[in-house]
Amino acid sequence: MERKTGTTNKFLLPLLLLILLLAALAGPRRQPAPVTAPPLTPAAVEYWRDRFPAQVASYLRTKEMEATAHAGSVPYQKLDRYPFMRAMYHGFGFWFDFRESRGHMYSVEDTLVTGRPKFGGVCWGCKSADYPALTAQYGQKEFDTMFWSEAARKTDHPVACIDCHDPQSPDFALRLTRPWLEEAITAQGKTLADFDMRSLTCAQCHSEYYFEGPGTENKIVFPWTFGFRPEDALAHLDAERFSDWTHPRTGAGVHKVQHPEFEFFQGSVHANLGLSCADCHMPRVRDAQGSEYTQHWLTSPLKHIEASCQRCHADVARIKARTEALQGELRASANEIGAALEKAINSLRDARREANVNQDLVRQAQAKHRRAQLFLDWFLVENSTGFHNAAEGRRILEEARRAVQEMTELTDKALP
Repeated sequence: MERKTGTTNKFLLPLLLLILLLAALAGPRRQPAPVTAPPLTPAAVEYWRDRFPAQVASYLRTKEMEATAHAGSVPYQKLDRYPFMRAMYHGFGFWFDFRESRGHMYSVEDTLVTGRPKFGGVCWGCKSADYPALTAQYGQKEFDTMFWSEAARKTDHPVACIDCHDPQSPDFALRLTRPWLEEAITAQGKTLADFDMRSLTCAQCHSEYYFEGPGTENKIVFPWTFGFRPEDALAHLDAERFSDWTHPRTGAGVHKVQHPEFEFFQGSVHANLGLSCADCHMPRVRDAQGSEYTQHWLTSPLKHIEASCQRCHADVARIKARTEALQGELRASANEIGAALEKAINSLRDARREANVNQDLVRQAQAKHRRAQLFLDWFLVENSTGFHNAAEGRRILEEARRAVQEMTELTDKALP
């Protein structure tokens, strides 16, 4: 058999030489440029680490996700856990997506992933520490009405230190950075001095609001003209002839309530004792060297109960059990009322399809739907599951229950 080894080697050697020549001509291989993080700005929490190491370290704990008995910071789809909400929010963005919120350090990320439609740049008003600088740069109305996606490209930092602290002051003093809060207080005939700044900084975002001129102005308004209760908010909305949307099943003009923690806390046992949001959610603690500082781990006081509750309550185990029992009681009532409201909504939908239905009674039933939904939603989206003000929670739920019953009775009477 003929061997061809020599022929193969004859072509292989020139090929290897050609490869080596091309490699030499190409020069040394370039190393990829190192990836560098963008420089920290005052809008970043980490920017203040050297000056306030303990505070920043504790604030970064808002990245932790942990469930509590009735809420917590582990995201879940509320529409699956509480199916009656799909009937309540039918026709509005929360009908598609309503998740449990995570901690403050996720405020930008969670806004980006939510499936709800966005009104515009104004949606960053309580989600990003960049918001005050952006409104100063572009103008309040101009940024608030900017396409949400365009505004998102200009937004990098979640809620951070400068949202509540003045970086130019020697003592990093508390300050307000969102204009709508002072406007709402002024509308009540009051001043900032009537409230504790340690609660007002939280109230900038932990309050009920709506958009005046949605799409054209996107101005955030707190409906506080007549007071802090849900009936006061309803009176304000009625006076402004405002509804977030017309419910497709009942035809009622309804409103989506947004986290009214500040309002709900007013008149509570703790508020009447002179306590602020910070007293329970940001207690004074000591670091490893024994120096005292304000803890910035913004979470349920039940997660640091010794630092928060034990300052006034000796038996923390009893307080925890009592709190969770109270929340369980109120949550069960809310779920019961929610199921009744869903049934009432569907009954009114069916009644409106009847040819000879009494339209005057339908309109009265629609007004009861508007009231029932606002009261129930007020409780559902207030983040303490009733603990911030248990007496007010019971009162609100009873008002919602009464409105649902009246809605049902009017619907039945309206049928031919």
